[in-house]
Amino acid sequence: MRRLVLALPALSLVLHCDLLFPLPTVVLPRRQASDLAEVYRNLPSRDIGRFSRPADPLNMIFLGTEEAVRRTLEDAGWTSLPLTIAPCFWEGLGQVLTGRRLTKFPPMNDFRVLGRRQDMNWVQVIRPVETRHHFRLWKTGVFDARGREVWWGSGNFDLSVRYWDFSHRPHPDMNLERAFLAESLKGSARVERTALLDLAQIPKAGVNAHGYPFSSDGRALLVELR
Repeated sequence: MRRLVLALPALSLVLHCDLLFPLPTVVLPRRQASDLAEVYRNLPSRDIGRFSRPADPLNMIFLGTEEAVRRTLEDAGWTSLPLTIAPCFWEGLGQVLTGRRLTKFPPMNDFRVLGRRQDMNWVQVIRPVETRHHFRLWKTGVFDARGREVWWGSGNFDLSVRYWDFSHRPHPDMNLERAFLAESLKGSARVERTALLDLAQIPKAGVNAHGYPFSSDGRALLVELR
C-alpha cells in the first residue's frame, strides 16, 4: 500500500499534464437573484474535464453559505478532499504511515464549471484507492436574499480504478449517488429542505471525459441549508 501511495501521484501528474497549465483564475461577479428557479434552469448542464471534454452532468445543487455546506457535510460523514495532488499525497501518506484508514488519497481530478476548478471535493471511502462515493461542488456567485450561495454539484459512485490512465470507473447510474447523498443528509438539523428538480438541460445519457457511460433521469437534488 505504501508503494502504491508513493507511485500514484507521479502517474497522475504525467497523465494530467494539461493541468500543469491551468486556466486563468476566474472571479465570479456576486449577484443576488430573486428568482432562484430561473437560476437553476440556466445552470451549466455538465462540467468540463481534461482537454476541454464534456464530463459529468449536473445532479445536485446546494443553497447555503460555505460554512454551512462544510459543517453539514462533515456532520453527515463526508470527508473533504484537497483540491490538488500534493496535499492529497502527503495527507494520504500520513494516514498510511500512522495506520489510519486511507481517505485522503487518491486525489480527485480537476474539473471546471464557469471556467473554474471545483471549490470543494467530498468523499466517503468504501475501499481505499478504488471504491468511493464522491462529488464536487462549485461556487456560482449567485446568492439569495438570505446570503446563501447557489453551488453547482456533480457526483457519482466510483467502482474501481482504471490504472492505465488513473481514472475511476463510475457506476453508470448517477441517480444512485444522488440518492445516497440525500439519504446521508436525512435528519440533519442544518438542512432546511430537499427536493428533486426537473431540469431540461441535464442530459439523460452520454459518456464522460474519460469515455465512461452515464445515465440520469434529468433531475438534480436541491439541498437548501439553514
